[in-house]
Amino acid sequence: MGEAAPSMALRPMPDQMVPHMAALVSPERLETLKTICTDVADLSGASASGSAVKFGNGIVVLEQSQAGWDQLLLKLAVDRPSTAVIVLSDQIPAHMVRALMKLDMSDILPTSAGAADLLESALKFSETLEADGGSSGNVCWAFRGAVGGAGVSTIAIESAFELARRFGPGKVCLVDLNVADGMITSFLEAVPKLDLAALSAAPDRLDTRLLAAWCSQHESGVSVIASPRNPDADALASEPAILRLLDVACGTFEFVIMDMPRHLLPWTKSVLAAVDEAVIISELTVPSLHAAADMCRETDVLRRDRVPARLVLNRMFQKKSMRASFPVDKAEKAIERKINATITSDWDAARTAVNLGRPIAEVKPKSPLVADVAALVEQMLPKEMKVTQPVNTKRRRRG
Repeated sequence: MGEAAPSMALRPMPDQMVPHMAALVSPERLETLKTICTDVADLSGASASGSAVKFGNGIVVLEQSQAGWDQLLLKLAVDRPSTAVIVLSDQIPAHMVRALMKLDMSDILPTSAGAADLLESALKFSETLEADGGSSGNVCWAFRGAVGGAGVSTIAIESAFELARRFGPGKVCLVDLNVADGMITSFLEAVPKLDLAALSAAPDRLDTRLLAAWCSQHESGVSVIASPRNPDADALASEPAILRLLDVACGTFEFVIMDMPRHLLPWTKSVLAAVDEAVIISELTVPSLHAAADMCRETDVLRRDRVPARLVLNRMFQKKSMRASFPVDKAEKAIERKINATITSDWDAARTAVNLGRPIAEVKPKSPLVADVAALVEQMLPKEMKVTQPVNTKRRRRG
């Protein structure tokens, strides 16, 4: 009875809850954090690079007793210094103190700290991060095809253009991770500037200035990162190189959109586990649906308690078409999986757009494909971003 009262006294009221944080702590401490935070991400078992990509610039709680806490702290100190880090330790090593000093915001609490102590520290950081524009200001989406030729590049491109239309130029980065045979630069008449060999040789040398040199700027306001087509490039794309690339991109841009290859590479699982949204693209055929359902289930295992993979069907017939097709509701029953969105086929508009190197929304603004992509983007945007109105910007036309 003597211990119950303090526990109740430390339980915060609902209006004191911290919105978001990530934690590498013991299971018991994780339960404590859930009493003061609405959304707590468990980082146990996650890689330091993946955790930094996803949760950098937010609030991260680290417990010294947990394996990997030091690697994550060092990663955040180097790559995400604007992260607010709370360390639970009774005797923190000197080199870890130096790492904390590199952060804009940090706190050290004793291992005996309770919910009230953690809440006080986290609320202080939460208010500062909110004043600076929010702790989760970047959004990272990955698009991957369940089968070859599903139109992943087109949907990734149009999603990036839709975000630029809504939020303005300079905030969206489109990354082509099909390093061996990517098509995005060809679709957009952009220059592939990414030096994959240099990146793989020294991933830690990549910073915002070098990233800017490897970006190609499209007239729509979207930055494009892609490497020249090279059949041997997959061997160069190591996990440290790709994660470092995405880490710096997410720290530079508000929105990072990735066009991923269908085949598994050493970095595929880490990326899918870290992104805000993993989108699987398929077509409405029986083989494609089964492949998509399998890929979604595999992705969900990687993402654990994160948002499940979204399944999107591309190249759907327009509603006015009388051609026979497999109904979506029957498809969902067949694969026992919700289909989150459908994209209407508009082959003529898509062909014209890629020939001109422009978004479909410019070539054919009233295309059903454009409307469907806009609906998909709206569906995936965090709720605090959905109130943003599209930015009215006049795009320059080529002479």
